[in-house]
Amino acid sequence: MHEFRAMNTTMRTFLLGEKEREKIEQWFRWAERMLSRFREDSELSQLNRSAGKLFVPSPLLFHVLVAADFYYKETDGIFHPYLAHTLCQIGYDRSFETISPDFLYEGSDNQSVLSPLIIDERMKSVMLSEGVAVDLGGIAKGWSAQQMSRQLRKGGVQQGVIDAGGDIVIWGEKKGGWKVAIADPFNHERDCVVVTLHRGAGIATSSTMKRRWRDRSGKEFHHIIDAATGCSSHSDLVQVTVFAQDATTAEVYAKCLLILGWERGMAWMSKKRSDLGAIGVRNDGTVVIGGGMENYVAEVGNGARTVC
Repeated sequence: MHEFRAMNTTMRTFLLGEKEREKIEQWFRWAERMLSRFREDSELSQLNRSAGKLFVPSPLLFHVLVAADFYYKETDGIFHPYLAHTLCQIGYDRSFETISPDFLYEGSDNQSVLSPLIIDERMKSVMLSEGVAVDLGGIAKGWSAQQMSRQLRKGGVQQGVIDAGGDIVIWGEKKGGWKVAIADPFNHERDCVVVTLHRGAGIATSSTMKRRWRDRSGKEFHHIIDAATGCSSHSDLVQVTVFAQDATTAEVYAKCLLILGWERGMAWMSKKRSDLGAIGVRNDGTVVIGGGMENYVAEVGNGARTVC
């Protein structure tokens, strides 16, 4: 295993050589410099300061924005990359480990904008609507991991694993299948589920438990925002893991299920993407499993208590 820090999380790789590991580190550090909303000198921050004006981004930022906007529309705005101002209003205006409780939440003034981002595919340019700012958050990790895996495969790397802080890309064949452990959100020292994959996949786990903080009044927040309320989401789920063909899709739908809750979310996902599988952990610790898990998983064990 190879481990390093980037994008405000721990990155890990498995079964890859030194040359590939160095390439992955360089890629993620470059992506962080370009896509972080916490860096004043990042290209994303430059874009956010340009709202209302034409902006010509680098190919990297352009492609991530196109992907984020695609999923924003595909999910009917449940996945919402245009809520950076809302995140700042609830105190998440800096890297998580430096968040200060010295603020008082006074409600969100987030307004619904019909077309928050205008993309000109021909000119490779974009324009943010006035009052809108982009937060690429988890999708930048999933997208970056997916792109790097594709580069490695094109270069002849036949199997490997990239774990970008919970957004995982697995490719190639492995005797006995790929085993993936999903941590218990209430006790990170143990796993609530271990699955065996019969194929490569993109996997993303999203949780409301890891990044929590309070304001001066004691009101608690987390980083998963429900665009319908303009504040941290409240559902019966505290953690969701989604299995997909790629990590970007998995990342997006994991967040959507967290926001919607299990019953409503699974009914919604079955209409949008019936090929996806999901494992959720409810507020009471119950593990729930559903969707197209058979497309990716050969075996589920070690803690699954309720199967849907």
